[in-house]
Amino acid sequence: MAQTLVKTSISKGKATSIAVKFAVSYVRVSTVKQTKEDKTGIRRQEKDYQRWLKLHPEYKNLDGLEIRDLGVSGRKNVKEGALGRFLKKAEKGEIPANTCLVVESMSRLTRDEPYIGIGLIRRLWDLNHTIAFTQGN
Repeated sequence: MAQTLVKTSISKGKATSIAVKFAVSYVRVSTVKQTKEDKTGIRRQEKDYQRWLKLHPEYKNLDGLEIRDLGVSGRKNVKEGALGRFLKKAEKGEIPANTCLVVESMSRLTRDEPYIGIGLIRRLWDLNHTIAFTQGN
């Protein structure tokens, strides 16, 4: 299983370890047409992620990794999309523990019924990862 990287810091003669936390952006739009429109939600989701990183400086983007399901339904993204591939990598331990998946909203994560959506979040938690939504309370 992948581990959270630890960075050693020396300050005032004392060595301390600081755990580096990682975040990964998840961007999704349902149709190919939405990827070509000027008023696309892609840019908005990207900006929300950058804003979230600034508000949470303890997190760093994981190796420039972005998860993008462009033109993939929120009902198929786990089985057929990049989100599903991310989950498989997490299951294999290829994603550092406690990586935070940052998503604009629950509707970007999934369009399935709430019970299934909560199951998806629990799956992330069971894999020792977290999730953050950039919109809403």
